Amino acid sequence: MSPTPQIFQRGALSPVSRALQSGRVWAIQGVGTILWLALARTCLLIGTDGAWRLAASIVLAIFLSYLAAFLQRTALRVYRHERLAVWGSRRKVRRREILDWLPDAALVFALLIALAGLDAVIQQALPIPLRQNEWPGIILGWLFFVLFWLPIAGAALLGERGMWRAAVRAWGSPRYWLGTLVSFVAGNFAVRKLARWALSGSGLARQSPGKLAQLALGYAIALGAWLVILAFAEESISSVQPRSLDDTWD
Repeated sequence: MSPTPQIFQRGALSPVSRALQSGRVWAIQGVGTILWLALARTCLLIGTDGAWRLAASIVLAIFLSYLAAFLQRTALRVYRHERLAVWGSRRKVRRREILDWLPDAALVFALLIALAGLDAVIQQALPIPLRQNEWPGIILGWLFFVLFWLPIAGAALLGERGMWRAAVRAWGSPRYWLGTLVSFVAGNFAVRKLARWALSGSGLARQSPGKLAQLALGYAIALGAWLVILAFAEESISSVQPRSLDDTWD
């Protein structure tokens, strides 16, 4: 019989503490996100003019989807293992066959596309003064993609038994609502700063040390906010009952 893992205390700020203290996640996400952004820019530069360019863009887009899922799943797994205190223990792994995870993955991807379309439609339907204000976009982004979609995606990535039940646990958690809203707003402003810099066409070589420091700070704030959101998501979708070490994820 496998031992029951020790559950870390589920304090109000425990997800924030895990997100800020996990050097493993910061390293993987920090480097991986920069790689993802560089490849995404390359994908845009390749374009779709011609069969070869179109094929290369499709292949790169598929790899970008995989890399994004890999990065988020890695962070969720680390936070769960740290919370359950099972790092370094010998444990059996519950493998998931492709027919087990493929329907969930397809549903998550379809929901993402549908929510992106719904978000665009709603924002276009807003009065012009609201469309020119960034707050409606921020609130809608949090509501659709963090509050509603992320628990479903997180449960699918972690291989939760009962993906919808896990998502409902998060939707019913006031702490998840408040923690992710504050983190999303803070990270969104940092992301907007980074986006304005990226779209300005300025290269790193042309930036002053002060500007580079601001860029690094904005990136760290945006990344930290996202990691806090992932930590809240991992804890909120989890069952409060202790798990066996055998009941883990592939």
